Amino acid sequence: MESLKDNMMTISSDEFENNIMADAEEFSPAMQQQDCGTHKEWNEVSKLPADYIRREDMEIKDVAMKHVLPFLPGKSLMKFRAVSNEWNHWIVCPLLAFQQSTSFQKLSGYFYQVVDVDFQSDPNFLSLDHSANGIPNPSLGFLPERIKVLSSSSGLLLCQGLESYYVCNPLTKDWKRTPPHQYYHGSDPAVILAFDPQGNIESYFHLVAAVPLLDQPVVFFEIYSSQSNSWSRSSSECLELEDTTLVGGGLYMKGMAYWSTTSNDVAAVLRVPIPPGRYGALTQVMDELSYVTVNNDCGDVFMLDIYGGMDMSLNHSVCINLGHKKSCQTLEEDPFIDNGTVLCSVLPCINSGDDIVVICTTERIYLYYLSGQKVETFMTPGQLNPKRRFIPYTNSLAAIHDLKN
Repeated sequence: MESLKDNMMTISSDEFENNIMADAEEFSPAMQQQDCGTHKEWNEVSKLPADYIRREDMEIKDVAMKHVLPFLPGKSLMKFRAVSNEWNHWIVCPLLAFQQSTSFQKLSGYFYQVVDVDFQSDPNFLSLDHSANGIPNPSLGFLPERIKVLSSSSGLLLCQGLESYYVCNPLTKDWKRTPPHQYYHGSDPAVILAFDPQGNIESYFHLVAAVPLLDQPVVFFEIYSSQSNSWSRSSSECLELEDTTLVGGGLYMKGMAYWSTTSNDVAAVLRVPIPPGRYGALTQVMDELSYVTVNNDCGDVFMLDIYGGMDMSLNHSVCINLGHKKSCQTLEEDPFIDNGTVLCSVLPCINSGDDIVVICTTERIYLYYLSGQKVETFMTPGQLNPKRRFIPYTNSLAAIHDLKN
């Protein structure tokens, strides 16, 4: 696990909330104009800018702009630009982008792509709500070359080109290319994007690459900082990974970077005591890092095993009925179904407020809410392919820090 807490500007959520509420006591978001400039016209009676509105003069639309819009997904906000010029000016303002990226943290969908070395497969997007969480270009064709999606963090994506990494916002189509790294990361690198919008008004981000030494059970970490626009080798090393390899598509959570390995470890190093031959995914459950596996014993019954804590022990198991209706023809023709059981896997997930486990089968994707024991069902995008990687995504207006030349 590689900590970034010393490198990230942080502010507590309570402090941030107090600042926002204190600001709302006097002024409405009518302060935003095109390009977020400030008019020089003053109200002679109040001695305040004429576009400022006191709390007692605020209308419902002003309250909605200030206290509702930051909690909506990015696609919905883009639609609301047509409401009025005032709303349009506020929605395109960087201040709202910052507030929305810190306030809206729900799972919006998954980018998925077949992992190959020659970049022949374009990414696609599976939305959990097409009306609210869509993106304009699911294949990310606005980037200058074909890419492979590696990681996601708070609305930003990390993509790998032939020789470069790209960080982009798929909703706004904003992107930046990072400079070349010093060490060889491999054709399917174990690199994660670390972006925490809380208190990060400059939108700084980091890339953390776990780089194994050839023929040695040692992994070191090369870190990119957008603030300095440079790569550096971390002093941290992992010395406990023997006869194993890192699995790409790691997880960033609360200032820490995590990866799974082929021997069911979480670098560095938490061994997960799961049965042989069973694999799962890193996810966030009950606001802590967890490793979740799923198994379909028979029919509609699926068993979830959730591992967590400092020793990654089995916290609890959940037996759920997903109502997976399989026709006789499906059972006979589907090569992934054996003796009436369904091949299934857990998809990685970052939860904010909702404790969700996402299960993917040959026919459907299920969102299972642990607290409410509720199930939502979506169609699987094609047959379940072990080489297809799913990257969780949050529909955000998050800006990308301008990189120094």
